[in-house]
Amino acid sequence: MAAAPATRVAVLGTGTLGAPMARNVAATGVQVTVWNRTAERVKPLADAGIRVAGTVAEAVAGADLVLTVLSDTAAVSSVMRDNCGLEAMRPGAVWVQSSTVGVQDTEGWADAARAAGAVFVDCPVLGTRTPAENGQLVLLASGPDEARKVCEPVFEAIGKRTLWLGPAGTGTRLKLVVNTWLLSLVEVLAESVAFAKAMGFEAETFFSTIEQGGVSLPYVRLKGAAMDREEFPPDFTLRLARKDLRLVLDAAAGAGLPVPVVETVVGQFDRAIGAGHGEADYAATYLATRRTS
Repeated sequence: MAAAPATRVAVLGTGTLGAPMARNVAATGVQVTVWNRTAERVKPLADAGIRVAGTVAEAVAGADLVLTVLSDTAAVSSVMRDNCGLEAMRPGAVWVQSSTVGVQDTEGWADAARAAGAVFVDCPVLGTRTPAENGQLVLLASGPDEARKVCEPVFEAIGKRTLWLGPAGTGTRLKLVVNTWLLSLVEVLAESVAFAKAMGFEAETFFSTIEQGGVSLPYVRLKGAAMDREEFPPDFTLRLARKDLRLVLDAAAGAGLPVPVVETVVGQFDRAIGAGHGEADYAATYLATRRTS
């Protein structure tokens, strides 16, 4: 008999992405329970009528689908191993792992889920705070076909498009490829804005010129404006962006591929983090380049 769509969902991690994802799923009428290590982060969700669990095990008990939206593999390990998340899941429940972790980590979680009797779906997302709030994320899903029907109502609530890519782990590989492009692009944009100003131009002159020349991208205005203002409210922090690029370096090394541009971008991110900007938006890499006099 085919699996039914999920009607009970647990969301573990209610930060920048997890909280709006939980809200959007709950808005469809699906029963949602949330858990977060920092209690004050779940208060707005509780005020909105979403059930808050005191422990991970309580959150996942009886859930058809467990969604993890955590900062890194150490956080995933703490929640799903140390706090008994996997152990407390009912047999046959689906674990959708949306945290950005490494290729080997993802393969390890797939094995651990299988051993625990859970169905593992690797599903990192493309998008930051605003797309998450609007249910407009792009989902890079990979896992067994049997999980698709269970995931459908959740994925439709949180994303504008779901790409089913193949066996578990394929989604993580593609997410790292996309992050290589995106984070390197932001670093080049930062250096271009800083260089334009050093050459005596306003940032707007640079932006409008490349638009008229047909070589711009929508992201130029989005992140370039923040660089021009030197205001960096975080959609995605520089610290987490740097973490993702370390995962890229690890995966590239495993594939025997040199990625010298990524190595340079990591160095620039480290400079900005060392200057105290790690919790700012990753566009704050600009502050590691721009002239200060």
